[in-house]
Amino acid sequence: MPQERHTNLTYGSYLKVPELLELQGPLSVPAAHDELLFIISHQVYELWFKQMLHELTGVCRHLDSDEPLRAAQLLDRVHKIQNMLIEQIPLLETMFSMDFARFRDNLRPASGFQSVQFRKVEFLLGAKNAKILELVGDDQAARDEMAKSLALPTPYDAFVRHLSREDHGLFSIPQDVLNRDTRLPHVLSMEMVAVLKVLYSAPGSKPNERYWPQFLVAEHLLQMEEKLSIWRFHHVKMVERMIGIGLGTGGSTGAKYLRQTLDAQLYPDLWAVRS
Repeated sequence: MPQERHTNLTYGSYLKVPELLELQGPLSVPAAHDELLFIISHQVYELWFKQMLHELTGVCRHLDSDEPLRAAQLLDRVHKIQNMLIEQIPLLETMFSMDFARFRDNLRPASGFQSVQFRKVEFLLGAKNAKILELVGDDQAARDEMAKSLALPTPYDAFVRHLSREDHGLFSIPQDVLNRDTRLPHVLSMEMVAVLKVLYSAPGSKPNERYWPQFLVAEHLLQMEEKLSIWRFHHVKMVERMIGIGLGTGGSTGAKYLRQTLDAQLYPDLWAVRS
């Protein structure tokens, strides 16, 4: 059947602009000027998290279909989203700490730690930590949703599976890597590093051109992790600038906790192969 045309469709009705503009509800009385900026910035983050989950799911799907170039294209799109997430932080920093203090207490006990979508992004990328499930507050549905994401394979898992099917098993992928518990973070495998050297080794200074699509995916995965680390660092500095070393509104240790995430590696094999 032909698709029904929406003859009354407009820009506003297609994008639900009137409904969208009603979704900002500042709580401060009297009104704090910067609370609207705070709300909109975080709503925009949530929209981009939704898009990142969409793209990362597509990356895994294309790698499972042995389409590495298409997966690389979507990873490049994820990089561009990450750039916008990083560039949004200076906008939030136009808010002085005393301006944030005018409405911060109204946020309790809500906290950015309870962003289900960001936790799903973290889990899908490989930052697996079951303890995070307890940070979403009294919301069993959110906990169940995050637990499902915790168990999902990462793009690196999909990449490894793709390599195992290339050239009739030319890449000898360790079975413990192929069959790992996807609820846990990736750990360094020197056997896997030896496999990755095939992608990175060739006469002269060029990578192995026979496996250029796979090399491109590997580099994109590493770049995605690097951009996540850059965003984390900027986020930590912004939090320190806004609230110092105080506790977060949800009872977390605030910047202290965030700093603990800076040195974690998602894909240690991809870092080790450079050595």
